[in-house]
Amino acid sequence: MNINVINAALLQSNYFFDSPTIMSHALDPKCPKNFELLRIPEGESVFRVNAQVILKSFELEGCEIENNTIHTVTFTKQSSTDLKELEKQVERFFKAQYPTIQIESIHIFPHGYIDSLNKTAKAIFEPNASMKSKGVFYVQDSHGLRRYFDFSIEATLSILHTSKKVSRKEILSLNNVLIKTIPFKSFQGKPIISLNNESQRFRASLKENTPILDRNIEPLPLVFKDSKVSVVVRNETVEVEFIATATQEGALYDIITIEKSDGKRGRAKIIGENQVELQ
Repeated sequence: MNINVINAALLQSNYFFDSPTIMSHALDPKCPKNFELLRIPEGESVFRVNAQVILKSFELEGCEIENNTIHTVTFTKQSSTDLKELEKQVERFFKAQYPTIQIESIHIFPHGYIDSLNKTAKAIFEPNASMKSKGVFYVQDSHGLRRYFDFSIEATLSILHTSKKVSRKEILSLNNVLIKTIPFKSFQGKPIISLNNESQRFRASLKENTPILDRNIEPLPLVFKDSKVSVVVRNETVEVEFIATATQEGALYDIITIEKSDGKRGRAKIIGENQVELQ
């Protein structure tokens, strides 16, 4: 059997239909033969098929459709509902997180047939949706029911990368980072798009040309180890202040150990830059 594999289409997980008869060209317009692939049962607005059934049908007709990771193909009845407003909300959602993002296209696919949608419906996104180019959101319909949608975007984003290998606790600067534009896909944290006005440092060592995420960096401590700190001692009537040495670093409200001039140690809470309160 001769199989046409030139520019074979990629199998998608979702397709719309407006007729119960699904033809092969709906999935792959370049297949030489436009054969009947399947028929949606009468009255069904959503119909799911094992991807292997689709692939085998194309193979038997001398065509091939590519499949990466799709296990089930869903056919959903085409709705007349305008999704343009939801597309705008997806765009606003990402631009609020990343003002410099360049969005090329937005695709929205409902979980099931939607007869109508409130024009004021507001998209509610799942946690960490801004870290991925694909995700899920929902809107509430006029009956208070949640209507879920898959979305995907094709976009590019300019984010900070390491310009060389960096070490743990190294401070971010123009000497070790640069901005690169990359396709927006999936990140294990929120990408950092610019240097902060406040100094930050790396939590761990990173290789050269690594995208920098929020989990890779942290603010500089208000108190560094071995630095001199002003220690405040308070009671109901008296406030005393003296100088000691921090034996640990820490951020605001952290409890650290300090060493007094006589060598005795105590616990103190950080209340400001190089300022602590004895506990």
